Amino acid sequence: MTPEEVILRKALVLKGDMSSADWEAVSASIKDRAFFSSRIASANFLDVCQAKLADLLAGAANQDGAVTSRAEVVSAIMQIARAEGIALETNRLSDPGSAARANVIVDTNAGLAAGYVRAEIGNTYGARLAFPAQELVRIEKRQEPRDWRRRWTEHGGRLYAGRMVALKGDPIWLAISRFGVPYPPFDFNSGMGVEDVSFDEAVSLGVIAQDYQPPKASPIDDFNKDLESALKVSGPESPRLKALQSRFGEQLQYNPHTKSVYFDGAMIHNVVRQLRAEMSSGAKTTAVKTKPSVGAPSDLFRQTVGELKEDAALKLSPSNLLHVIQNHVGVEKDSRNIPLTDRELGLVGHVWRTPDSVEAAKDGYWMLSKRAADGSMYRLVVSVEPNGGLVFHTFYKEQKK
Repeated sequence: MTPEEVILRKALVLKGDMSSADWEAVSASIKDRAFFSSRIASANFLDVCQAKLADLLAGAANQDGAVTSRAEVVSAIMQIARAEGIALETNRLSDPGSAARANVIVDTNAGLAAGYVRAEIGNTYGARLAFPAQELVRIEKRQEPRDWRRRWTEHGGRLYAGRMVALKGDPIWLAISRFGVPYPPFDFNSGMGVEDVSFDEAVSLGVIAQDYQPPKASPIDDFNKDLESALKVSGPESPRLKALQSRFGEQLQYNPHTKSVYFDGAMIHNVVRQLRAEMSSGAKTTAVKTKPSVGAPSDLFRQTVGELKEDAALKLSPSNLLHVIQNHVGVEKDSRNIPLTDRELGLVGHVWRTPDSVEAAKDGYWMLSKRAADGSMYRLVVSVEPNGGLVFHTFYKEQKK
């Protein structure tokens, strides 16, 4: 997995009116799947942040062939904050339109994505044989550096020759993280990172014995399994699921097959990856069975359309998603439209639940529209079955008129 893919797998969090302290209390299983910025409730703002960060991490080029730069991403974040009316013009960290805030968004989210990828690579069995431990070190200077040695020891970390060193699977890495993950960055704007410690050095420091053998399982794999387990719930009426939905809305869905909670945007991306794998293998039809649910219709949809099943929910059929991929993602034959990106497919649920308008279209279909941050329009086309059920047909992006 690349840092870009780590960013893209994160689903959009629409209810972002929580402080950093509020987010700190949210379980890591949710944060691992969420793209967020504290005290931000603008979906368009978060959408632009996520898109620009993905471009930065992928080394994407613009129409002129110039590779996306950090400065360009910071500028785009500041611009969308002003466009959304959430810039405070104070130039403080609490100001979404400030350079300071934009830099923290870039550093934290890009850093966590890169940190995850490095942790995956550095925790293979072979990597842990050669470099079983790592050291917490300062990689960037700070005017007022925090006391990380104290934080380390207070959370149970040991010092070896005065150095903050521990095995890669040691619980200390999770304990010192403000984000609930065992890899850097461990806090906002911390300037701290990790460096590998070789087998021989770990022996000489007393971290391990000469006959040490690392566990077969990667600590990152174990961590991911723990995150999955943390999202298990008893059913669609689970009090825990209802509590999460009260904070995050219906972008959190229940998967009856795994009996767990998932972000609809993340599941859409998973299905798209499976469909792309089939396409690359030359398959003519899809064997993918998973139908991501993006939840119940909005009040606006119900009022406009009329009679629906009480438990009506929109599920995205893999075959129709395949149609969208083939006709509207990366390529677009209709000159009135803009090609979608894979990332934007994760916005289907956002458009479904919070449309700007719902209008009757031809052949008995209904079109839901949602204006994007750049003025273009997302279009979602659905139909209603005779029994009041819902069918997803297509999703595309129309140019700004």
